[in-house]
Amino acid sequence: MGSRGSRRSPAARSLDAEALALPEGTREDPVAFEVLRLWVVDRRLAMSLCPQVDGDPSDFGVLLADLFSHACERHARQSNMVEADVRASMFLAFACRLGDISRR
Repeated sequence: MGSRGSRRSPAARSLDAEALALPEGTREDPVAFEVLRLWVVDRRLAMSLCPQVDGDPSDFGVLLADLFSHACERHARQSNMVEADVRASMFLAFACRLGDISRR
């Protein structure tokens, strides 16, 4: 996983200063809550999932599909690429990686 973060020592940086902004509408919605937090630690993905999030596997599939859709839209906008091309490329990478993980 690539790194865009700072290479400063942990003592020299403030994580609060690097915190991502809350999504639009979060503060106004009294039932909004954080679902997932992702970090790159030692060049690997680390995550925390809200313990109140539960459901069956299909619910988590919907969560992953929504995350995928947001990532495609964001990358297409930032890179000035056609979103359909971004979706195809991301899906291929996802399918290949999923195959690698399932063989462990």
